[in-house]
Amino acid sequence: MNRDPHQQAREWISWGSQGLSDSQQKWLHTHLDQCASCHDYAQAAAQFVRSLRSVPLAADLSLVRSTQMRVRAHAQQLQQKQERLWLVWMSCIVVGLSAAITTPILWRGFEWVGEWAHVSSPVWQVGFMVFWISPALAASLIFLARGIHLTDTNGTSCG
Repeated sequence: MNRDPHQQAREWISWGSQGLSDSQQKWLHTHLDQCASCHDYAQAAAQFVRSLRSVPLAADLSLVRSTQMRVRAHAQQLQQKQERLWLVWMSCIVVGLSAAITTPILWRGFEWVGEWAHVSSPVWQVGFMVFWISPALAASLIFLARGIHLTDTNGTSCG
């Protein structure tokens, strides 16, 4: 279905030149050169935009103050979020390094205790896995019980 070229031109005029591709701008300029009514419409729209831009706009002092307060509060929230994320990253690095260092040591320790107690390899390996995963499971259960995953910092439900 082809659109009316005048309707298309007026729509693109209302968008301004920023929202148009090069081919659309070229078509629009060609159409405006050929069509007097669309050319007049474009001139009227440009004049209207210039008129709107020439009107001074002064904001009420209370509006300015409330906007500044909200911007500062939002900036503070962003800073706190960034600090929390930094803490999370550092915690992940520390946990990863400690796991990388202690896991081989614990493995050797469980292996030694298994040999000393004359326990088969699968038994002490299962014991190692239970010992190794228990802290993460305990922390997960604590967080789940407290409902941390359901609320954000403002106490509102995240879903």
